[in-house]
Amino acid sequence: MPTVTIGGKEWRLRYDFNAIADAEEKVGLGIGAMFSDDRAGLSSIRLLVWAGLKWRERGLTIERAGSMIEEYMVEGGSLEVLMEKVRIAMQQSGLLQFKKVEAEEGNPIAETE
Repeated sequence: MPTVTIGGKEWRLRYDFNAIADAEEKVGLGIGAMFSDDRAGLSSIRLLVWAGLKWRERGLTIERAGSMIEEYMVEGGSLEVLMEKVRIAMQQSGLLQFKKVEAEEGNPIAETE
């Protein structure tokens, strides 16, 4: 499972059926829609990180997940790297598969199958 280091502590991202369902329920969209260009924003990133960490940190709030992301970035992390770790962890769950497609400008983007 991919890990994210925040405040000197390793956090493993894990997505089981309930984690993904909880994220979908909170936003009112399917998980694939959260990765679309018109929906992918800071709130989606925060929600996906919360869903991936709540298995380990019982009672973790979405707001605390946002603070953790902010701390991660202050420590030199990037949102691109974080989202790649989220994507890998989701794919490792076996519940989602991603495929690479080319965007109009020729940049690869992830899309759920």
